[in-house]
Amino acid sequence: MPRYRIDPRDFEAGEADIRAVCNSAGMQLWRYFPDYELEPLLVRHGGQGPISLFERNGEKEIVIQLDVEGTYWSQFAYQFAHEFCHVLCGFREQGRSNLWFEETLCETASLFALRGMAREWKESPPYPNWAGYRDSLRDYADDIMRGRKHLAAIERHGLAAFLNAHAAELRQNPTQRELTGAMAIVLLNLLEREPTHWEAVRWLNATPAPKSEAFPAYLARWQNAVPERRQAFVVEIAKLYGVRFD
Repeated sequence: MPRYRIDPRDFEAGEADIRAVCNSAGMQLWRYFPDYELEPLLVRHGGQGPISLFERNGEKEIVIQLDVEGTYWSQFAYQFAHEFCHVLCGFREQGRSNLWFEETLCETASLFALRGMAREWKESPPYPNWAGYRDSLRDYADDIMRGRKHLAAIERHGLAAFLNAHAAELRQNPTQRELTGAMAIVLLNLLEREPTHWEAVRWLNATPAPKSEAFPAYLARWQNAVPERRQAFVVEIAKLYGVRFD
């Protein structure tokens, strides 16, 4: 994992245990980012929902706030993987027109991490007595996926039609979990089939987004930023949304 520290104040769990869960969740993604240097991170408790802050703190750290009570490890993993994905995407304070897509990727990261941890903890949990918790991790992911009622519409009509129906809502409010969460399940299938493609999100915000940028232009800018080895993945994502590059 990249360098990060944990401020244990206000959490109801021990620092070592929180780090064990964050390490396990984060490594499900981080192993696919060779030679990627990140700024140092701080993980702390926040009482108004999980968030990654744009403004660095006095130690020049990216601050990730998790809103978890007790030792609910599945929720720790879910929230940390989501916020860590924002960091991996090079999140920046800019136009929000297409922020919904980054939110979709981060929802995908949460599911990807939970399912990966469930498999990993069967043989190598952080502590031997945590091996039995693997079923809770998988059940947590399964419950989330079963609860995404909009997935049926995507399966019937495809992502392009789904986006067309909800584009205005998503541009207005990019954190609509029911919408982004349903789309995340489609992306999860792609990334579980070829997880090395996670590296592509490294260039999602490589260049500043123009104000009110159209989604096809957003994807084209991403496609132009990624190295050749990841361009086919961006093209595949674009096709799912009905976007064709010249």
